[in-house]
Amino acid sequence: MSSAGHSPVRGGWLDPRKPFKDGVRPRKRQLGLALRALCRLLHLDEPAETGRRPLKQAEAANRLGCAADELSRYLNDTRIPSQDFLERLHKEAGADAAASGQDVGITLEALLSLRTSALAEQQGCEHCQEMSGRIDSLIQQLNAPCPQCAAHERQQEARRRQRKKLAARLRSASREQTRLRLERAELKVAVADLKAELTEKLAVEAGLRERLAAAQGTGGQLPVPRQPGDRQLSARDVSAARQLVAQAEELDGSGREDLAFTLLRQGTTELLTPAETALVFVELRHRQRDRLANDLIHVYGRDQEKQDVMAVALELHEAGAPDDAGAVLRAALG
Repeated sequence: MSSAGHSPVRGGWLDPRKPFKDGVRPRKRQLGLALRALCRLLHLDEPAETGRRPLKQAEAANRLGCAADELSRYLNDTRIPSQDFLERLHKEAGADAAASGQDVGITLEALLSLRTSALAEQQGCEHCQEMSGRIDSLIQQLNAPCPQCAAHERQQEARRRQRKKLAARLRSASREQTRLRLERAELKVAVADLKAELTEKLAVEAGLRERLAAAQGTGGQLPVPRQPGDRQLSARDVSAARQLVAQAEELDGSGREDLAFTLLRQGTTELLTPAETALVFVELRHRQRDRLANDLIHVYGRDQEKQDVMAVALELHEAGAPDDAGAVLRAALG
């Protein structure tokens, strides 16, 4: 018998796993299971609630015109119901099943055949038992799954699994697309920041070159080694060094230490003379920018020509900064 269209009631009076009483023979058990399946189709409309609920045992017995204990014996014991009871149960179950859009699952003829088989089993009639066996065989054939239906169901299941896989891949691709969009936006911001920093750096460097050129061109002279007593050159040296240190100090004070150091390193190695470079070191110490001074001394001594380093060291020594003079020489020696 098919049970499609309704689900078993677990743990209740219609539980298909509920054991039968002792002495219930196989044909009667088969009839009892069919009766339980039909009773599970009986429902009660409840206007105050959504949906419908299964009937309780007393409610089902009342609707079927029997006592609750009598209904229990039909379902679980050796008692075989009358044909009128089976016709009434099949009619009521069919009506409720149709209202729920379900299939009753067994024809009235098949139900009555189960009753005949159970009676024959109870009475020991060989002819009835033979007929009952034939009926069982026919019922099994009717309930056997259709090969085409089974193949169709397998195809549907494969399609459902494929749809689930495609949906999972789509969700994964969507998450990856969102991640890439965020990463792209972050990269755009980073590139914009780098461009702004480069533009600022180039502007600072250009401004420094203009100021140094103006300071060096004030006297109409090109940079030459400082001679004793050359006050004009000394004043120019001090002006160029102070302008460079002032710009670096401004950058360092605004939290752009790396840019300040880059400005100092390029200015001292590309634009200033050793004498002016020594004044930069002195001016940094005077303005208490010791960290910049230490880093600049180390890089200058390490990267510049030995003669320039020695010239800077001599200027520092004459300016009263012997420690920095020694530091730049040690940096040159590695």
